Amino acid sequence: MKKILVAMAVAALAMTGSALTVEEARAEWEAARIASTNARAQVHAARKAYDAALAEAGMTNEVGTAAARRRAKLAAKAAKAQKVAATPALTKEQTRFLENRRIAVKRDTTSIPGSVITTWYRNGKPDTLAPAVVTNRLQYVVGAEQNNPLQALAEQLREDVAEWRAAATNSAARVERVSAALDERRAEYVQKRDAAALPTTKALYQAFIDAIDRIKARIDREDDE
Repeated sequence: MKKILVAMAVAALAMTGSALTVEEARAEWEAARIASTNARAQVHAARKAYDAALAEAGMTNEVGTAAARRRAKLAAKAAKAQKVAATPALTKEQTRFLENRRIAVKRDTTSIPGSVITTWYRNGKPDTLAPAVVTNRLQYVVGAEQNNPLQALAEQLREDVAEWRAAATNSAARVERVSAALDERRAEYVQKRDAAALPTTKALYQAFIDAIDRIKARIDREDDE
């Protein structure tokens, strides 16, 4: 409505065919603004009268009702999103468990040499359900290194490979004997690889077989040379 009145004012000014002063233009603008304000008030009053007449006749304003439904739907959606955002990720039981858990807040290893003094808190205060301060004496245990069968087998293979390489390098006359020994060991590893239950064990035996194949290939190249 304001744009229409302003356009009408501009058109009226154009029809005069003469330029206005600043004061005259300002006066025209104020008149157009007041007319626009009055027009909005009149439209608002007419809408209220229209809605009242519909209500009196037992009818409803479909446009207004649809707009109200849209506003109510948007408000409900916003409230639901706010409720979801405010809902804690943990249940009450989980929250209670985390709040009541026993936490070590300090460990002192200098007050009593050879001991550890641990201070325990619960709910931000010294624990009352269990000892709040616990002193444990340090004990040093000396044990022996434990090797699993795969480590022992790998060490044996490394020793065998070193021996085979030395034999193949130092004496050309022993090449055939070394090659036969490699073939025998390779056949053993193939059998153990096929019988192994674990994939890691199969992979280890396959690595041994590949190492033997590389050594035999090297022996064959040196023999050809």
